[in-house]
Amino acid sequence: MVEIVKKEVKLIELFYDLLYVYAISQLTSLVNEPVGDIIPLSSIFVYIITSFVILQAWLYFTNYVNRYGEWKGYEYVIACINMIAVIFMTNTISTHLNEMLLPFNVSMLIMLLTVIALYSVHAHREKSLQGAAGNSIKILIVVCTIYVIAILAILAGFSNIIWIDVVAVLCGAFLPFFIKGKFNKNIINFPHLVERFELLTIITFGEAIVGMTHFFDVNNLSLIPILVFLIIITMFGCYVVQIHELMSHFRQERSLRLMFSHYFVIISINLMTVAFELLHSGHVNHLFNAALIIISLIVFYVSIMANKEYYADGVLLARNDIFRMILFIIIGACVILLFLDNIYAFLIGSLIITAGNLHILVKKLYFFRKY
Repeated sequence: MVEIVKKEVKLIELFYDLLYVYAISQLTSLVNEPVGDIIPLSSIFVYIITSFVILQAWLYFTNYVNRYGEWKGYEYVIACINMIAVIFMTNTISTHLNEMLLPFNVSMLIMLLTVIALYSVHAHREKSLQGAAGNSIKILIVVCTIYVIAILAILAGFSNIIWIDVVAVLCGAFLPFFIKGKFNKNIINFPHLVERFELLTIITFGEAIVGMTHFFDVNNLSLIPILVFLIIITMFGCYVVQIHELMSHFRQERSLRLMFSHYFVIISINLMTVAFELLHSGHVNHLFNAALIIISLIVFYVSIMANKEYYADGVLLARNDIFRMILFIIIGACVILLFLDNIYAFLIGSLIITAGNLHILVKKLYFFRKY
């Protein structure tokens, strides 16, 4: 059996993650302005697709670093070009979609070209395009071509360009299943990849905490800010126990489940932040906001629990555990929906879901460590 040595996460990688989390957090501006008293479904769709696009760009670079990154001088230079493009891309985010799409797609194209450049260096060393580096180059060329088509379509005056970005996301997600080549999963350092996702998620939780600080008004003291904080911290606790404590990190895995599940983890945390901001503003339909927070919590828990396949030996998610998790979600959702106009019921219902699931996971961790 091959000994798995954890690859060190460099400080530049944390810096890189901060920029992407900032970019993703800025996307909430697309869904925090109600029209009438709800967020239009079209805005939510654009938000989700744009989030996927940005997270996929982050993953392309992260996968390179995980597989081949040595942080030589040229890698720092290319990483800086990538980060500059991220900042430009972040500043393109706007509710005016027609104005946003051209600079957004150009920035995305530059970001992906930097990753192609990095893989090309490694493929040149291997003198082959048949390995994992060659696979990635082929996939990225297809995705970049799609972004070029999107840019040309925008310049030609076509509308509904967002659907071309949807195609780019789908190609990036599914082409690895068709373009395989001589892929050796041993080049993937699973512990390093888990840590990168953990860092990205932790920073996203930090953004959520920053987003709810307006509840803490010293001139209007109440239990509301405490309840909001408890919801966020119990969600964070669930994530830490499930991903950091119960999973076995030292393994050889292609890790596709880990990657795709974290897309939804990040998006659900950000949508929770949006729901709290709408709750604070009061300018939103209560049923819509209740549905938003319930769906976000369901997506969050389904996404983190999808990683149960990586559990350490001796950890088992029994049917009884699943039943109790679903029960807590149902009870919490009922409390929210039965008392729509009561902010305390809204928050207590949410806390029933998050604290109840944390109780189940902590209990599982306790028995795992005990035996």
